[in-house]
Amino acid sequence: MGDDDTVFFSDNLVSVLARYDHDLTYYIGGNSESVEQNVAHAYDMAYGGGGFAISYPLAARLVGLMDGCLERYSNFYGSDQRVSACVSEMGVPLTKLGGFHQLDIRGDPYGILAAHPLTPLVSLHHLDSMKPMFPSQTHLDSLKSLLRAYRLDPGRILQQSICYDHRRKWSISVSWGYTIQLYPWLIGARELQMPLQTFKTWGTWSDGPFTFNTRPVSSDPCQQPIIYFLDQVIFVRGGSVTIYKRFVASEGQQCERAEYAHAAQRIVVSSKKMDPRYWIKEAAPRRQCCEIKNQGIITNGDLEVRIRTCKPTESITISV
Repeated sequence: MGDDDTVFFSDNLVSVLARYDHDLTYYIGGNSESVEQNVAHAYDMAYGGGGFAISYPLAARLVGLMDGCLERYSNFYGSDQRVSACVSEMGVPLTKLGGFHQLDIRGDPYGILAAHPLTPLVSLHHLDSMKPMFPSQTHLDSLKSLLRAYRLDPGRILQQSICYDHRRKWSISVSWGYTIQLYPWLIGARELQMPLQTFKTWGTWSDGPFTFNTRPVSSDPCQQPIIYFLDQVIFVRGGSVTIYKRFVASEGQQCERAEYAHAAQRIVVSSKKMDPRYWIKEAAPRRQCCEIKNQGIITNGDLEVRIRTCKPTESITISV
């Protein structure tokens, strides 16, 4: 189930549901990102905007109870609350999955999408209630851009990879198929996987709290990352090449320091296609690694990066 403004990424939805025994009773979904929404409604409920899935045995049991539930919970706000209440009467708990995105936020969703959790993207809600995902495009064109990459490698979409150019002291965070952040300084992986707070809460347009940690966006352009957005998606045998073009900030929002002025105009990312069964068979998935190619030499304005499986003992560590 989902709302009429919910976008489902069906390949990933199938991968997620394939993890579970279809003969058992499952109620699967996610919460709201805004604490105020969870307090107002429930923490143990799958929010209908992000969408939720119910296994066949549970659905069959709900058939005989739903009419009574509709009467008993007629004062509830929405159908997701009523379904949740009815499921709770049967003693079935919510199985939470991070890829269902209610997106109860206002403003720019960039921070969340650029630091997606290590789970497949299953749904996006409320896209027309926020700024477009790509700043130079409409809401619809932004979604089409994201889907171009998704269709080429569904399991990899929005997955974050982190790498360093230790010679230049650069940090790079890739949100595959969407954006790249280049920091002209070294910043730890723990901080990079924390979303930049480019958004407000859904109901009160406040700075929080949210159900996850965020980090502030500095008002100083020289303390902000250089941002690149997806520009091209190219199929290559066994994988893909995605090209990200540097976003030009408005006048007065640009840093004039040399490390900003001399950074790449485009970042070219090569990767093998993710195993379609990766999210099914990996009970404990691991974030993939990336590495800067050609010793970080920028050729014709391009910097090349490769995403690959991490080596068994490899860690994303800043060298000092």
